Amino acid sequence: MQSLFALKSRMYITLLLVFAIGFGIIYLLLALAGTPFIGILFIAAMFFLLQWYISPSLLRIASRLRYIKDDEEPELHEIVGRLAKGAGVPTPRIAISPSKEPNAFVFGRTRKSATLVVHQGLLDTLNKDELESVLAHEVGHLKHNDVVVITIVSFIPLLAYIIAQNFFFGGFYSGNRNQVSYLMLIGMAAFAVYFIAELLMLSLSRARELYADSYSAETTKKPEHLASALAKITYGISASGDSRQAQVSSAGTRSLYIADNLTVEKDMKEIVAHAAEIKKLLPEIDIEKLKDATKKERGIMHSFTGMFMTHPPTYKRIIMLAKMKQES
Repeated sequence: MQSLFALKSRMYITLLLVFAIGFGIIYLLLALAGTPFIGILFIAAMFFLLQWYISPSLLRIASRLRYIKDDEEPELHEIVGRLAKGAGVPTPRIAISPSKEPNAFVFGRTRKSATLVVHQGLLDTLNKDELESVLAHEVGHLKHNDVVVITIVSFIPLLAYIIAQNFFFGGFYSGNRNQVSYLMLIGMAAFAVYFIAELLMLSLSRARELYADSYSAETTKKPEHLASALAKITYGISASGDSRQAQVSSAGTRSLYIADNLTVEKDMKEIVAHAAEIKKLLPEIDIEKLKDATKKERGIMHSFTGMFMTHPPTYKRIIMLAKMKQES
């Protein structure tokens, strides 16, 4: 099991690598491209600021959120308020999404403006202890400033992509034939940088999920509750009538969720494949319930999604939590 120190170190190293790539891109542009391409940087920066400013509003509309009043859902208010106080962060606003998919996420420009979203499907699926463990996971993201970090880090691949487009396709329209190969070569290199930066960002997303899992387990002192919740969520997402549509419509926000709705079928197959190990560590988890769901066909592309997953495999998260229980 990875320690909190190991998880934090992995996050910081990934952040350092991503920002090193970003600074390298900027230096290359300033040193080699000259003044005309500073405009590219300016446009990219403005695009990032616009994304940072309007993305919460777009997410709010797309998720059909309903902010609950102080006199609604008193149990939910009590749990979130207590967890936020314990984490030393401002209590986020609480909203409910009507989605039947059991999921949750937190978003916002800053900690003070954060919203914690709970899907109706999650409220219908989990018991109180499991719900608290999921909410602790989301408060952990808030405590670690994950939403802000991921927003900033995602700018680096975006910058590389914009540069790649301008150099590569700009080579076709260059009036000087001697510059065509040179510009296209830089563009291809920028595409490679974009690909590497994207993989690093996804690696960071997976690391922060493990870190939030660990935070939830340490906070509630009951890691088995989050493990049970993850198993129910994985099954529930697949069984949900909203699942297929969610896989299409929320691809840009999958990293925010507690579970990735694009990889649930793969996750369920892996949970069943490791059923003996999980059952030995956590006898209370109902592995049998997942077996029927694993009969669904899985697309061939699932075999190639490891590096492109926003979350670690669910069975690995469950096993990590089970080992934390044994060591407590």
